[in-house]
Amino acid sequence: MAKKEQSFKSYIFKQKAVPYVFLLPNLLIFGTFIITPAIMGVYFSFTSFRGLGDQPQWIGWQNYVDLFTDPSLFRAILNTIYLVAATLPIVFFFSLLLALILVQPLKLRAFFRATYYWPVMISFLVVGMIWRWILRDSMGYFNGVLDTLGIGRIETLLNPRFAWWSVVFVFTWSRAGYYMIMFMAALLSIPKQLYEAAEIDGANRIQRFLHITYPSLRPARLMIFILAGMEIFKIYPLVESFTRGGPNYQTEFAVRYIYETAFAYRQIGMASAMSVVMIIIVMIFTLGNLVWAKRTGAI
Repeated sequence: MAKKEQSFKSYIFKQKAVPYVFLLPNLLIFGTFIITPAIMGVYFSFTSFRGLGDQPQWIGWQNYVDLFTDPSLFRAILNTIYLVAATLPIVFFFSLLLALILVQPLKLRAFFRATYYWPVMISFLVVGMIWRWILRDSMGYFNGVLDTLGIGRIETLLNPRFAWWSVVFVFTWSRAGYYMIMFMAALLSIPKQLYEAAEIDGANRIQRFLHITYPSLRPARLMIFILAGMEIFKIYPLVESFTRGGPNYQTEFAVRYIYETAFAYRQIGMASAMSVVMIIIVMIFTLGNLVWAKRTGAI
């Protein structure tokens, strides 16, 4: 009897312990590369640390006082907010449009799905380099085509407005396929009986979309809105290889400015304070979307 009881206790222990054993490697990686650097970043934000070879000197809230009087940071944050506000609706629209088209029984549907998803597999750094070669003013392919057609060259990446909207376009080109897949999964999960009942009631395609499809996509819309917004906030690799923050700082976004402050000017303490502020802004964005979704019944 004692052996059976001991065996049962051993079985219960294994049942409870084994999941944590499997989780341990991920927890170690998460703690080492996410939690620990985050804690160190918060600590450095209260110091005058300048990187390797320098000892952090505690200065309290001085970095936060200085950064709130920094016009360059204010400009970079505004540029980032404008980028999020302009890009999110465009990415949302095109990814949903592609999903609506590619869930239909079309010929070569698998080919087009793979084609639109293909840019997602390229890193932002490479995407920026590709489009810089295409759109650059002097030897770009875009201006080469215009020359061939007899239209003449135009200012592309040297034009602030063109460069800014080029970032919006390139981000959309790169990521629409990713969110398209999410929308497709949500569309395919909608029960067909709803559409059949609507057809019997005489609803046309627009009415079926407005009253069945779009409301059914609420959870997917929320998730895509949050994920895309967070991805736009951390758009550094694309901008660095594409426009390098120019022209005239029009594409100088917050993450790139933080990177430049930390590694070009060696102001690790100030850059850490900027990072903390950026995290707070992203948290406000995410929580705002969650509150809005809860009030509208999306979650």
